[in-house]
Amino acid sequence: MTEYTLKLKEKYPRKLGTGPTAKKIFKEINEHEEIILDFEDIKFMSRSFAQEYTVQKYYSNSKITEINMDISIEKLLEVVKKDFEKTCLKC
Repeated sequence: MTEYTLKLKEKYPRKLGTGPTAKKIFKEINEHEEIILDFEDIKFMSRSFAQEYTVQKYYSNSKITEINMDISIEKLLEVVKKDFEKTCLKC
């Protein structure tokens, strides 16, 4: 099993703004058992993206390691994850 690194800045906008973009990223993530998701130079993530990212990550079978994540994005994902865990019926 080999790790694959996905450098978001090379394929996606540096401002992650929509839920459909998260779905598109997860189509690629889900092709790999283990993936390193590199957030280098990504400085903005909308709540819509964060919500879809959280849902997609929860249901993904891939082992995802996130690196180079801006602190503001980390905090947003923490908040969204807490909200998701409170409302998720299958969690």
